[in-house]
Amino acid sequence: MPQLLKIDHVHIYAPNRLVAEQWYKKVLGFKRVKTLECWFDVGGPLTIENGGVHIALFESNELTSTTVAFAVDASNYIDWKAHLSTFGVIFSESDHELSWSIYFRDPYGNPFEITSYDYELIKQSQPLA
Repeated sequence: MPQLLKIDHVHIYAPNRLVAEQWYKKVLGFKRVKTLECWFDVGGPLTIENGGVHIALFESNELTSTTVAFAVDASNYIDWKAHLSTFGVIFSESDHELSWSIYFRDPYGNPFEITSYDYELIKQSQPLA
């Protein structure tokens, strides 16, 4: 059977791609992929990236939710909680007993997850219940 190499990109829908681009830039650090701007110029997706993660922003008033999960290490996991709070992003956190996950939504209702398999390191950083 052929193997998949990685997630190439994820389709995200928003009423206005340019406004969405600014949110993704400010809150999650995404930048426009210059080599793919030609698609945007003809009504296609606006492609943005952060590291090896690509999002294709499509314009639509009928939003489709697709959960996108980003992988991080323990240190970044802890930093992301603080970072999201800085921007007033409401999130929940789940202990999956093998991993930890932060769940949140962008301003358009698209769900996201930031997950880490550095379970014990994150567990040690959690406040006592």
